[in-house]
Parts: sequence; C-alpha cells; structure tokens
Amino acid sequence: MSKEATENVDGMETRGRARKASCSRDILSALEDRVVTLEESVGDVKKRDDDINDKVNDGLQSIQEQLKEYVLDNIEKLTSRDDAIETMMVGKTNAMEAMITALKEEIAEFKGELTIYKASLGNGGLAPVTLKPSVDVPKPKEFKGIRSAREVDNFLWGVEQYFCAKGIADDATKVITAAMYLTDIALLW
Repeated sequence: MSKEATENVDGMETRGRARKASCSRDILSALEDRVVTLEESVGDVKKRDDDINDKVNDGLQSIQEQLKEYVLDNIEKLTSRDDAIETMMVGKTNAMEAMITALKEEIAEFKGELTIYKASLGNGGLAPVTLKPSVDVPKPKEFKGIRSAREVDNFLWGVEQYFCAKGIADDATKVITAAMYLTDIALLW
C-alpha cells in the first residue's frame, strides 16, 4: 500500500479508537454518575432505615412504659381488693368463731339439762306418761236454746262425754268449746 493509503488507514484506526475511547469515556462517565446516584440512594435508604429504627424503638419504649404503668395500676387495684377481701374474711371468721362458741355453750347447757332429765326419769321423779290412743270422737249435738230440762241435760251430758274422750280438762277450754255448739237463741245468752 502506498504511504498515503497507510496514513489514511492509520488515521481511520486512530479516529475509530478515538471514537471508541470517547464512547467508552461517555459510558464510564454515565456509569460513574449512576454509581454516585446509587450511593446517594443507598445513603438515603440507610438514613430512612435509621429513622424508622429510631421511631420503632421509641414506639416500643412508649408501649413498654404504658404496659408497665397498666400492670402496676392493676397490681395496686388487685392488692387493695385483696386487702378488702381479707378484712371482710377476718370479720366473718370472727363472727363465725363467736357463733360457734355460743353454740358450744348452748350445747353444754342442753347436755346438762338432759343429764338432769335422765336422772329424774331414772329415779322415778316423773310419772310415766301413757299415750292415749287416737279415737274419732263424735261431736256433740248443737243446743238451740229449747227450754226443756231433758234437752239441757242431754246437751251437757254429750259435751262432758266429748271433753272426757278428747282429754280436755281445762275449764276455760271447756267453756270456749261448749260455746261453739250453741246456736239460734242459745247463742245470744
């Protein structure tokens, strides 16, 4: 090749290399800009991460303090309730003990009386009581106030038999019971 052609080829190569170098520099420059932007973004992300961690830690501390305060308040309330219940139980226990003591004294009195009753029964101090059989006793006829000696005697005899069969011995009870069988004019007496 001729010298000119060689220079021409060399010039083209140099221009091609210069173009390649220029293009490479541009790419390198663009990459460096991107790296700088990326580093700034990473720095911003780290700063935001630190801010978020600080806020989360502050929030957790606040929640922890509130929880601690809540627990302490409830412990205080439960303690006061426990004290009130304990005071109430002590009062009830004292009342129960007093009642038990009174009942024991009353039982002791009853045992003494029972011993006395047993002794008097054993010595024949009390006459044995015989139970009367339960018998249906017809009620006496009503007295209407007829002025006949026979009717009056029959009424009085029937009432006396009724009292005897029922076992009524008290005079006041007899008068009240007999008055219940008076009717018509006799009721006005």
